[in-house]
Amino acid sequence: MAIILLGGLKHCGKSTLGRILAEDLDYRFFDMDDLVMKETSGAWESVRDIYRLAGKDEFRRYEADAARNFIEWYVPDLKGRGAVLSLGGGTIENGSAMAWIGRKGYNVYIRADRDMLFRRIMAGSRPPFLSEKDPEGDWAALYEKRDAMYRDFAGIIHDVDESEPKINAQRLLVKLQKSEIQL
Repeated sequence: MAIILLGGLKHCGKSTLGRILAEDLDYRFFDMDDLVMKETSGAWESVRDIYRLAGKDEFRRYEADAARNFIEWYVPDLKGRGAVLSLGGGTIENGSAMAWIGRKGYNVYIRADRDMLFRRIMAGSRPPFLSEKDPEGDWAALYEKRDAMYRDFAGIIHDVDESEPKINAQRLLVKLQKSEIQL
């Protein structure tokens, strides 16, 4: 049974590619943000609300609990079927969560251009981890930091572009098939 962990920065397409990849491989798909929301038992409307209103530490606690439950409860329930888990954009910085999932699967970094991601992020409302004063500067610093962390995490780095998600997912599937991963 293969567990494929898709890491990458916010809005790089982890969840979209993960759903397509899981469907193509007949694997189960899991999204860390959804698992975090299950941990809250409906107390919060979104992961953004948890982060914004309860703070980073509380969010990371929920995320670590979600990672632990994924390994302890969801993985055994797969009964030999593979899974794709899309991590949150900041999961890489959550040492407690990464201790549970960091080396439990095949680690793939979904890498995208910094400016493309900034445009995607700012197309919605400014997220709470970017300041009002200099969101672009904050993003550049965060991108550089997390890019290095995800490169260290990854066994496979998969660059995505503005192509349709299905095309980017097919490229990833080919890369996975050419690797040593037992799919």
